[in-house]
Amino acid sequence: MDEQTKQNEQEPINGEELIICNKIDSSICGELLTLSQNKAEIFFVPTESMVCDEEFIHAGFVFNAAAYAALCAINKKNSIIIGSETKFLAPIELGYELVFKANALQSEAKKCEVKVEGFLFDIKVFDSIFYVAIFDRKLFKLKLKDEKGS
Repeated sequence: MDEQTKQNEQEPINGEELIICNKIDSSICGELLTLSQNKAEIFFVPTESMVCDEEFIHAGFVFNAAAYAALCAINKKNSIIIGSETKFLAPIELGYELVFKANALQSEAKKCEVKVEGFLFDIKVFDSIFYVAIFDRKLFKLKLKDEKGS
């Protein structure tokens, strides 16, 4: 990762600082373009390693970028996607880039809905509602050591 990329990751985008998904690899899930309260935009460039058949990108990578957009729109610690209603409206071929636009429909509750749309140029190719749960503390924190200190 070059210095410019590292510097950009530390700077707030549109006045908002990314709280969640700070360690995620942008080459897999896309680059955060804009971030504001309850909204995020992700720029996703599929790579050759994402191709499954005949230059088509595996839908899992497309879903992954959309899920990242949903979590960025919520932008709260301990947020976990617990479900989604997803429509893949067109296949994506290698060589094309997508923009995912996420908008949190509810953000002040413990369970939120985030609308995410994916666009190839101005054509909608992905449509989803993500359900995100927000917990007060880290979920599933494992204690592998004996609490008595042995």
